[in-house]
Parts: sequence; C-alpha cells; structure tokens
Amino acid sequence: MKKHLKQLAMVTAVASMAWGGAGAASAEEVLRFATWNSSENLGILQEISKRFEAANPGVKVQVESYGDGYDKKLIAAFGAGNPPDVMYMWNYPKYYSSLMPLDELMARDAEEMDLEDIPAGLINITRVEGKAYGIPAGFTTHVVYYNKDMFAAAGVAEPEAGWTWSDLRAKAAKFRDKASKTYGFAVEAKPDPYDYEQFFWSNGTRFIAEDGSTVDGYMNSPEAVEVLTMFADMAKNEEATVLGIGDNTSGSALFKGSKLAMFQSAMWSKGGIDKAGINYGVAMLPAFGDKPVHSSIGASAMSIAKATKNPELAWKFVKFFASPEAVKLRENDLPIRTSVAEEMELTSDPIFQPFFEMLALSDRESNAFLKHKNWGKIQTNLERAIEATMIEKGNAKKHLDSAVARSKRHLK
Repeated sequence: MKKHLKQLAMVTAVASMAWGGAGAASAEEVLRFATWNSSENLGILQEISKRFEAANPGVKVQVESYGDGYDKKLIAAFGAGNPPDVMYMWNYPKYYSSLMPLDELMARDAEEMDLEDIPAGLINITRVEGKAYGIPAGFTTHVVYYNKDMFAAAGVAEPEAGWTWSDLRAKAAKFRDKASKTYGFAVEAKPDPYDYEQFFWSNGTRFIAEDGSTVDGYMNSPEAVEVLTMFADMAKNEEATVLGIGDNTSGSALFKGSKLAMFQSAMWSKGGIDKAGINYGVAMLPAFGDKPVHSSIGASAMSIAKATKNPELAWKFVKFFASPEAVKLRENDLPIRTSVAEEMELTSDPIFQPFFEMLALSDRESNAFLKHKNWGKIQTNLERAIEATMIEKGNAKKHLDSAVARSKRHLK
C-alpha cells in the first residue's frame, strides 16, 4: 500500500479510570510517538496526546512527525536501537520482528477496551503468523464515486445496492463522448497491487495461496484472467479510459473536472472531491455476478516497539488512542469503533454508509504481502502483467502465466 491513509475539555476522572487505567505514571516519563501525519492531522494527534498527559500527570508524549520520510527515519531509529515507543504502522511484515505482540495485553484488557466494538477485519490486518502487532487507528475501504449531475443529464439511473460489473459497464458506455473527451469510468494500467487484489477476491481467487506456498493457480487462475480481461475489454470498448499510460492525468482529476462519470477510489479522494464542489454520490463496489464483493482495507494502526523501556505506559497510550474520546477527535479518519460511527450517524449517511458496508463484507481475506516475505519481488511481476494487458487491451492469460513463471524462484 503506497498510500497512507488520510483524515479536540480535559479528560474526566471517569474517562481516566476507563481508558487510562488506575493510578498516574511516575514523574517526568517521556513517551515518544512517531507518525507520518503532518498539518491538520498532526494537530489532532497533538491534542490527543495532551489529553492523555492530562489524564496521566507526570507523563510527556513527544509527538515526532516523520512526514514523507517516515519509513527511512523509522528504519534508522530501529537500526540505531533507539526507536520511538509507539508508532503509526501498516507494513507489519517489514517491522513485526521489532514490534511487541499485543495479543496477551488485548486479552487481559479486552473488557476495558471493548474490543468487540472494533471490527475484527481491522485488527486482522495487523497479524503476522497469527499474532497481532497493532491496534487500529483509522481505515478506509474502496467505493465508487459517481457524478450525480452527469447521471441526471445523461438520463442514466444511479447505481443501486447489489449492482454488478455488468451494470457498471452498461452505465459507463452511455457517457463516452469523444468530442469532450468524457468517459464513464477509468481503469488503471499501473495499479497499487495492495488495492487491486480486491478484484481477485471478489471474483473468487487471490494473488497467492493462503499459506504463501505458490502463486500458480491463483495469480493466473481463470478468475484472475477474467478480471484483467474485463478491464482490458472496458478500455477496448471505450467504456473506460486507461490511467497510467501516456499522460499523467489522474482519475481524481478527471472526476473533479466532470470528465469521468464514475471513479473507483477510497476515503483519501473524498476531501479533494468535496473541495471541487462536485455533486456526487457513493456506491459500494460492484460484484462479479452473484459472487460476494470484497474490498481491500487500507488501515493505519498503533504499534509498540519491542525495545520500549516502558511497555505498560506505551500500552496505556495505545488503549487511550483507541478510546471513543480519541476516535471522535480524529475527524479525518473513518472511526474504527462501530459505536462511534453510529453515534456520528455515519453508518446511515449515504456518503459514508458504503464505506462501512464494504468493511462488513471485507474481513475474509488477508493481503498477499502478509503471506510471503518476498512478496515485494513477486509483486513486480504481477505489475508488469497488468500493465502489459492494459497496453495490449488483451492477452491477460499470457501475461499472468509469464508473471507466475518469473515468480517461482522468489517462492523458494
């Protein structure tokens, strides 16, 4: 996942007992908290930290914003033996050996934390070899944004619950206008494989076997070929424009410019679309026939360094970060707690509801990068196959078979 997820009253004694635990920390304790956030999001994290400090006199939370250089700075900190105590995390296969497994602490404090209020799918994406290394902080699923004004002008019915890719294609074809360079949809020639696997899942396959042993029969399965062929056919039939070939115009830019009637993306696109003033709606991802639809989950989580000198204080902060109070403050994230989402009426808001509906359907699979340490190398072959298929507007099986053949040496 290349994209990092996007999107403050003193604490009462009651809240302190509920989420901070009884007793105050010893004087002059410093807890280092590393984040990739900046700007407005950073301010929210600083407010949460201040509230934690207020509930725990003598504790100072040192918020460290690493920004775009997050991974480089985090790796250097771990390498020097001086990592932050607590940090935002998403790439667990890369860092898990340096992180504290949290299962025992979660079991100990399950009632206090009300873990049943946090969808299991958000916790599962932090698991490596069965162990959880993070508590969710924010998430997004994938949806289809659509331009209501364009639909009305073209006399096309808006997407309905339970729609399929056949439905989407039929709608998309009605928006193609060569003179104005308008399309109904956009498909990616160079997609992020982390997100792209959702289409394989929804068609009944995956990139790699669940045990990580092989990609043969998965990455090149008939269902996988069908996915790539469908997107290639959409490009060939001009039901969709292809992104990533030729100019660098993004799907988001085309949608905000009313040159695209439908745009498949996630929560990170919503802010820009809002600013553009587009009259839009949000629909769940379409299904492949009657197969259950599935979305990839982009989620950040809070992890604790195995080398922290104060694991209990770090854990207390992580618990507070997942409390309803802190979750409500993170206005630029979708809330990880079902109770908070319902209290904020997001689960009934037509713009936000599809994100939560997709989450409820999307806890069945784990991403490929969690299943094999060499996935980054294997992924390169898959990326080439997708791009070649979209350039040629066909030959998906040939390219996927080639990707499988080139990937076998990385599986040993």
